[in-house]
Amino acid sequence: MNTYLIKKTTAQFAEDINWKQTDIMWLTANCGDGSALYKTKCCLAYNEKGIFYRFEVEDDKINCTMRKYNAPIYNEETVELFIQPTQDKTHYMEFEWNGIGGVFCAQVTNDLKGSTSLDFMKKNIIDSKIYATEYGWIVQGMLPAKLFNAKFEGEWKFNAYRIKKDKNDEQILLSYSNTIVPNYHIPDKFAVLKFEK
Repeated sequence: MNTYLIKKTTAQFAEDINWKQTDIMWLTANCGDGSALYKTKCCLAYNEKGIFYRFEVEDDKINCTMRKYNAPIYNEETVELFIQPTQDKTHYMEFEWNGIGGVFCAQVTNDLKGSTSLDFMKKNIIDSKIYATEYGWIVQGMLPAKLFNAKFEGEWKFNAYRIKKDKNDEQILLSYSNTIVPNYHIPDKFAVLKFEK
């Protein structure tokens, strides 16, 4: 099982973080063969304000149309974080961003038998900014502490994902901790998120 050490920062905004000093997680083919048709990396940091995130995304074309908050952007192309603050595998947070400003935030209830339900956060309180690059795009920002109702300490569970569509409109699935099956809602496959003291 993958373990990611999330380092503490004194920064107030994602733009102030020296991301080169954080650990990098590379996303690879979710099938588990280690390949990555599109390079995608994610970095995290934290302090009492919340969890800061940054995705650097290699992309030749952004196939997105949805900008409305909590639109089903996972049906197009996204990067995603699933974060489980407790040992309860049936409850975790799902966060998504696309390359044109779409944001998705919901509490997931998973019956662990193949069915999930979503409780959407009605107001978008997530700080997120998108930057175009010569190789694709970057999204970064902060997830406020009040989203989690838990102390930033010890070990949580989480995973990072990407959905990309190929020229035939088929999904390319990438993940930090591969779930192997074409489904990201597999808590048993989540990685460990270890908080630096």
